[in-house]
Amino acid sequence: MKIIKNQIFAIALSMFAFTACQKEEGDIVETKTVDFESLSTGSSAYWNGADGTGKFTSAGLTFDNIYTAAYGSWAGFAYSQKADITAADFGNQYSVFDGANGTNKFALYYPPFGGDAFASFTAGSEYAVKSVSVCNSTYAALTMKNGDPSFAKKFGGTSGNDQDWFKMTVIGYNAAGDSVKSVNFYLADYRSTDNSKDYIVNKWTTVDLSSLGKINKMTFRFASTDNGAWGMNTPAYVCLDNLKYDVVTPR
Repeated sequence: MKIIKNQIFAIALSMFAFTACQKEEGDIVETKTVDFESLSTGSSAYWNGADGTGKFTSAGLTFDNIYTAAYGSWAGFAYSQKADITAADFGNQYSVFDGANGTNKFALYYPPFGGDAFASFTAGSEYAVKSVSVCNSTYAALTMKNGDPSFAKKFGGTSGNDQDWFKMTVIGYNAAGDSVKSVNFYLADYRSTDNSKDYIVNKWTTVDLSSLGKINKMTFRFASTDNGAWGMNTPAYVCLDNLKYDVVTPR
């Protein structure tokens, strides 16, 4: 009798596993793309949080923004459709360094002093993020390319042999608020002994984020070889577009 019960239990367990497997295989997977095109930039061609809302939302993701009215400054996320690739100063901080961008809209990230800002899904939810397109801002790119006499060096130095780099790290967090995994990407890389291989990212480039797994939110951090008494000299900006993530719905 015991053998028969064990066999019945085994059959029931296998049927449950088969049903669960069938249900999982039948799930509907929809890939959503956060492209910011539905957002309004107004006559300035950018939004930096001056309206005091403290955030914006696109395709299911909410982006934190910190605007300080006393200084007219912002941190966290902003968005824009500017693509001036020639003006090298701070006044051109909202442009992407991709001349082929046209008037496509995109987000920018600039870290708050001493902290992070987040792109977040609904509280408690987790989604599998697939990828994001990134590019340097014009301000950061031209500062690295040419240097700035007031604060920043030219990457490679006067000889071109300095092994400089500017790195972005994407950090994913689970619904409990714990950081889980991260992905590194070099926005500029002069580490090669062959100077012809030195580069500053000047076009939209896809970064694979699938190794983050399912996350509830993400942030971006920067590091550079060009640092001073007050921290990093390289302007800490990255432009973001076409962030893709999967939404799974049981059939």
